[in-house]
Amino acid sequence: MYVSRITAALAATTLLTACQMNGMLEQKDPLIPATTRAALADTCGAGDLTFMAGMRVAEVEFDTAQRPVRIVGPKSAVTTDYQPERLNVKIDASDRITGFSCG
Repeated sequence: MYVSRITAALAATTLLTACQMNGMLEQKDPLIPATTRAALADTCGAGDLTFMAGMRVAEVEFDTAQRPVRIVGPKSAVTTDYQPERLNVKIDASDRITGFSCG
């Protein structure tokens, strides 16, 4: 009887853990709560620059005194450190701006 209770407890714990892990995998980054992600989403002003999409990156002067800027191409190696004030300028193979993000 004692062994069956332990087995039942282990099975319940395993099921609960699996449910929690499933929910975590559905998030973009399970370590950062959704409210924090929303607050940090536009800390560098990326949303204000969307009108530049499609322009060549060489045609645009970014104010690096205001914030750090990183140009990210399709085959660029980038660090994984997160700097909320840094502007990431995403470009395609023809050096046209495809988007902006903070980090």
